[in-house]
Amino acid sequence: MRKKKTRLISHSSVIKDRAFQVWVCETKPCYNCSVTKNNINYSQIQFHHLQGKYRLGMAMRNDAMGIPMCYPCHSIFQKRGERLYWEEIGIDPGIYAQELWEEWLERKQ
Repeated sequence: MRKKKTRLISHSSVIKDRAFQVWVCETKPCYNCSVTKNNINYSQIQFHHLQGKYRLGMAMRNDAMGIPMCYPCHSIFQKRGERLYWEEIGIDPGIYAQELWEEWLERKQ
């Protein structure tokens, strides 16, 4: 009889920090097109939770794995599919997301 592999997800590993999301959107430019909040008046910078390997499963979103995106870029990602886009341009947004989270933790100290 084959053993079934199970993956346990610890709810303590899910980071939910609304203040972090606000800070990212207020201070950082769109990761995709580099537009800043001050340069646009028709849309806003939104917090985008990374998909694919950065998701914890069961649609749980970890705030530590998010990046700022303007509304036009965010809507394109939602329609087109994020994984394919990152693969095509050869960028790993997870590195930037980790840098943002580390910067936030340093600011809080």
